[in-house]
Amino acid sequence: MMSSLSSYFQDLQEEMIQWRRLVHKHPEPAWCEFGTATFIAQSLKKWGFEIHMGKDLICEERMNLPAQDSLDSFYKQASERPDLDKELLAKTKGGYTAVAGVLEYGDGPVKVFRVDMDALPITESQLNEHRPYINKFASAHEGFMHACGHDAHTAIGLGLAKYISEHKEQIQGKIIILFQPAEEGLGGMAAVVKHPLFSKVDEAYGFHVWANRDPQDFICGTYGQLASKKFDVKITGKASHAALAPEKGINAILPAAEIILRLEQLKAEFPSHIRLNIGQMQAGTARNIICPEAILKIETRAGDTITRDKLYDAAIRTIEKITRKYDCSCKVSLVGEAESAASSTELVKKVKQTVTSASLFANCIEEELHNTYSEDFCTLMNHVQQSGGQAVFMGVGASNNAGTHHQPHFDISEEVMWKTARILAAVSILT
Repeated sequence: MMSSLSSYFQDLQEEMIQWRRLVHKHPEPAWCEFGTATFIAQSLKKWGFEIHMGKDLICEERMNLPAQDSLDSFYKQASERPDLDKELLAKTKGGYTAVAGVLEYGDGPVKVFRVDMDALPITESQLNEHRPYINKFASAHEGFMHACGHDAHTAIGLGLAKYISEHKEQIQGKIIILFQPAEEGLGGMAAVVKHPLFSKVDEAYGFHVWANRDPQDFICGTYGQLASKKFDVKITGKASHAALAPEKGINAILPAAEIILRLEQLKAEFPSHIRLNIGQMQAGTARNIICPEAILKIETRAGDTITRDKLYDAAIRTIEKITRKYDCSCKVSLVGEAESAASSTELVKKVKQTVTSASLFANCIEEELHNTYSEDFCTLMNHVQQSGGQAVFMGVGASNNAGTHHQPHFDISEEVMWKTARILAAVSILT
């Protein structure tokens, strides 16, 4: 069985590479994954899966939804692609881009495999040493690229789906493959997790390829992902002529500047494992106008949910106090959040046994602690575990020496895709 599994996915490798490169060429950010979701849905439909997508799957309010012009622009790009099923595409319109494929065969456990698929607002490298550029699958959407590996995740999820569809007699129970939007903003999972599909899950699996890890590394379970809250702050002052009547204006830049400095000082009041970052500031209209509005985009992270919430609450109190001091008003909008989570020990051992038996990765690492990233899958992990099920988040080394994540030169070793799909297939059919 194990050797035939490896042979199947080795034979599927070239097709998986084609899927990854197609998705890489058409990157779509959070809630705009129209083309990607449609390509996935039509593939799952062809392979005999029961399809849930669009408004049928998204059952909660979507955080950090893009402006309508962005939604329209990406939908138009997808609608112009001749390879996409227009009827399925229509189900994603408006930013309803989640897709789940369900296949059931006999009695047995319910297993969910989460796959993220959104891209980032980064302009991809066009240097000659960048492989996607050389091989002509670099981003066709200016200003956006897959710089975190979600294109590879999509290909891995499709590889798993195709195997299951052709070997469903090996399944005992129900398999759900969830292709989740908006992972990068930490809001996609919250919009789907309360769907009846996930009301009683026995096992949930998530994974990520890591461009800063050796391709021989497979991490069977991770612990301690940072809990995070992402929020926008809109500070409102009053415009006025900066020379004729500055006293009639209220400059929103002043409280924004003090907030930035004070939040940096706030870090010292918390444990060293917290993160607080002001990633963006937008303010002002012209040098001779008292600035009427400033926007700060901020995130907080901590090793546990309680500390995250304490840090967030302290930041909000600081922001509100400073804006009052300058006679400004402020509005805080929560645009994404993730919890901390720990992989289930029993499921980690199951994954380790599978990886060891497959002999595809030289370094089988049972567990990795104190990760300094946040992961939207943690919301599903906690949901499943609180309902009596088990969950695990795995890591796969995928370095090809192109640097780390979230930068223009990002790329991965594509060989790890078939190996990862093969591991997932093995755990999908294990009782």
